[in-house]
Amino acid sequence: MLRGLVHRLVPLGFASTLALSAIAACDGAGSAPPTIEVTSEQLKPGGVYITYVLGCDKGCDQLSRGDLVLELNGQKVTSAKDLRVSQIATGQPVKLKVQKKGGQVVDVEIVANPSDKLPPIKEAPPFWSVGAADLDKAPQWARRNLFGHASLMIMLMNMDGGSTDGRQMAGKKRLILFWDWATREEQAQAANMLRVLQMARDDLQNSGVDIMFTHITFPSNNLGDGTPRVRPMNDSGLRDWEKTNGLPDKGPLPTYRFPNATEYQASRELGLEGATTYQQYLRQAPAIVLLDEDGIIRWHSEGIQAPPAGDELAGKGKDDQWTIIQAIEFAKKSL
Repeated sequence: MLRGLVHRLVPLGFASTLALSAIAACDGAGSAPPTIEVTSEQLKPGGVYITYVLGCDKGCDQLSRGDLVLELNGQKVTSAKDLRVSQIATGQPVKLKVQKKGGQVVDVEIVANPSDKLPPIKEAPPFWSVGAADLDKAPQWARRNLFGHASLMIMLMNMDGGSTDGRQMAGKKRLILFWDWATREEQAQAANMLRVLQMARDDLQNSGVDIMFTHITFPSNNLGDGTPRVRPMNDSGLRDWEKTNGLPDKGPLPTYRFPNATEYQASRELGLEGATTYQQYLRQAPAIVLLDEDGIIRWHSEGIQAPPAGDELAGKGKDDQWTIIQAIEFAKKSL
């Protein structure tokens, strides 16, 4: 469906801009290849990948991000559901067989109780996790620094009122597009991705995926002293921008932005992980982040990815559209 309508998405005014963006923004163009946060080789042993350790009464100090839990009380495990709170946070000793990042397999005994220290989550586990096979579904180019983390700390304002944070993002599948508008290329990419997402909204909703169209300031949009070269839009500016750049027969997307200095409250910048923020990991616009229902980041791509040779969009100046379409299809079928 998206492929059949993609010809609608390139207005004449953006044609030359798209050609430039396809050259300038492709991963690895003129620079070192991007870091792959979690490789297929790391996930090859299977089991359940530990994304972040919250802590417990006993044994959690022997666990680390990147460990693979292979067995629970002698039974093989393959998904986060196999390590539910009701099974590993009983207040009684449970035995885990764990493969460490270096390859060593060890036995770890933990004693844990459900934690109430991460409101509004009522019963948090001793660690966040995801099935290794599920995590390994993402293409290599969608495994940037946020990949394999639990939803980090963030505070976002909804264009239509209210706010959300990294903890509230858990519980539903989400497609988050972080975008900036500091250059003509970034504006063109954001506009094209906006229209693709407008077209895909119903399909995503039917698959249980919420869209978060999120306007932020990336590190490249900086005068060198922390001041943006192009300041972010406010709510009315965002509404006008979407009306101008979106499809006329489609409504605005669920739209978010970073809080301004008056709105920001450190106490409301929350996440499943408590050490870092999304902002610390976002480097290049546009950035696409997909979260599963447990709040685990299963996709993090940045910039524009060129279609492979032979793809119907290859060489047509629509690399940005191809990039967001891949994320949409993954969100519908693989989250």
